[in-house]
Amino acid sequence: MLKKFKYSKDRSMAINILFCILSFLGLVLLSGIVQLIVNTFIKNEILCSIIGNTSVIIMISLFYLKDLIDEYKTYTGNFKETFKKSIKIYLLGFMGMVFFNLLISIFLKGISSNEEQVREMLYNHTILTMISISIIAPIEEELIFRKSLHPVIKNKWVYIVLSGILFGFAHLLTNILSGTFQATDLFYILPYGSLGAAFALMDDETKSTFSSIVIHAIHNTVTALLLLAVYRSGLA
Repeated sequence: MLKKFKYSKDRSMAINILFCILSFLGLVLLSGIVQLIVNTFIKNEILCSIIGNTSVIIMISLFYLKDLIDEYKTYTGNFKETFKKSIKIYLLGFMGMVFFNLLISIFLKGISSNEEQVREMLYNHTILTMISISIIAPIEEELIFRKSLHPVIKNKWVYIVLSGILFGFAHLLTNILSGTFQATDLFYILPYGSLGAAFALMDDETKSTFSSIVIHAIHNTVTALLLLAVYRSGLA
């Protein structure tokens, strides 16, 4: 069955667009359905979320299997140079994220609902949350917002900007689904979008989704560990 999957360059645009849409829907629908099913057997919500999100990763990975194998070879075959380039691009995105977060903190105060939820889970369910944000989230988000979107958008800069915007908007889903969304929440697209755009640029420049997956994972892990250190010290 796996031999039937075609390389993305050989697929029609219609197929690429269709699967891109399915990938984005999978973020909510497939993940949510799997979580509901698993929740009948497992009552731990974070574990159910991990399983649900893993199902999305499997779906996308199977579809892009040959692409991912080739991209892994590209990434590992020139790792040192690729990693250096990835870090430089990441720092640009990170500076943008810090800049916009500082502006938002001045005018709006506080942090986003998504960030509040992540911190609460991290402090109360550390191990499972670390697995989720350090491994599952980077892989799932890069496959959706970079890998599935890239074959659909041919213009480099349109792809980068759109990827960043969609990535930023996805981090507002917590507010939207909980019914707490406010117009001012749209400002949080800017910091998340800056980082998302950097990951897209990284993906395009290195010709490998593994570049953004690795840097995304490092970013999430370091951020989580710093938050934990501050929380455990009693400063938070």
